[in-house]
Amino acid sequence: MKQISSIPNRFRVLDAWRGICALLVVLFHAPTLHLFKDAAGFANLQLCVDFFFVLSGFVISHAYGRRLASPREGLDFIGARFRRLWPLHVVVLALFLAFELLKLAYGYAHPGFGLDAAPFSAGHAPLEIVTNLFFLQSFGLHPGLSWNGPAWSIAVEFWVSVVFALVLCLAPRRRLAIFAALAVVSATILAVASPQTLFVSHDFGFLRCLFGFSVGCVLYDLRPMLPARRLASGVAEAAALGLAVAFVLLTPQGPVHLLAPLLFAGLIHVFSFEAGPISKLLATPLPQALGRWSFSIYMTHMLVFQLMRTIGTLADKKFDLHAVVFHNGDKLLVIGGGLAAFFATLAIIALIVVPLGAFFHRFVERPFGQRPATGPAPARMRAALRLQPAE
Repeated sequence: MKQISSIPNRFRVLDAWRGICALLVVLFHAPTLHLFKDAAGFANLQLCVDFFFVLSGFVISHAYGRRLASPREGLDFIGARFRRLWPLHVVVLALFLAFELLKLAYGYAHPGFGLDAAPFSAGHAPLEIVTNLFFLQSFGLHPGLSWNGPAWSIAVEFWVSVVFALVLCLAPRRRLAIFAALAVVSATILAVASPQTLFVSHDFGFLRCLFGFSVGCVLYDLRPMLPARRLASGVAEAAALGLAVAFVLLTPQGPVHLLAPLLFAGLIHVFSFEAGPISKLLATPLPQALGRWSFSIYMTHMLVFQLMRTIGTLADKKFDLHAVVFHNGDKLLVIGGGLAAFFATLAIIALIVVPLGAFFHRFVERPFGQRPATGPAPARMRAALRLQPAE
């Protein structure tokens, strides 16, 4: 019988799941009208963000959980998280800013030809640049998402990482109890403050992240005590995946969504053993590549979609194509009907969004998001940096 490694150096299969969930978030945000837009459960693709939070808590606990023994190491960890998240974030933010400036210039040159939205309007106000630069855009300071909308999640994850460092540096022996308490308290506040939906972002996004991240930390600490060999099988993997898919497709919005991080924790636990046939499939080159590119895909896809909306609006007004519609308050492009529109959406994601994410991973995320090889950091911290997870 194959020996099951309880603690691998890196959870490669979980990396692949990160890539799959990133693509599902992209599909949810795609500004195209297709037959699944109003399908029951389509909005639940947003739960993939909660999967990210649980997975980050689990993987960061693996990479750093036994290595933060002093304030110095805690500060090194916070610096590492900032370097991991901020460079790509600020580059994409700069591109959004450049796009607004182009819209402003176009408006001066063609004052009678309106665009999809006025330059530097709500969500793209100059003041919101400042809050985005300091990862503060998700603390109720603005009426909605701003600039690069998906960046709200990495902003709150940075501050939750600060909480993680404080817990491990100040009370390492009580970490399990503290993270369990943080999960319960944050979930309770979410249930009271937002009983209708878990899909909070610019307002209660910090609590949403703290809940999922704490669940991931608890899972990692409990992992040695949880069943291992029985779960490291194809049946367990299929069951865990089936439960997660059924929950996403069938669960209505409301308090029951608070169960999602717990369900995702079960899926992460099963696939952390990487022993079943689905794991073997996820360990193949394409899923692994999507996992590597997932952070860049997640951070850049809205730039593509804003460009699509603007070009579509311009073409619609100039050529009277009737190819832009408002659907449930969202401006969407009409690129066909039925399944054809859905497959066209998948083609846009595969041929534009994914390659762009790979490009930004290669030329921004990798060179600017990692710590230099030399420096005063302790050896065990440098070892941890090599295990740094992608968001």
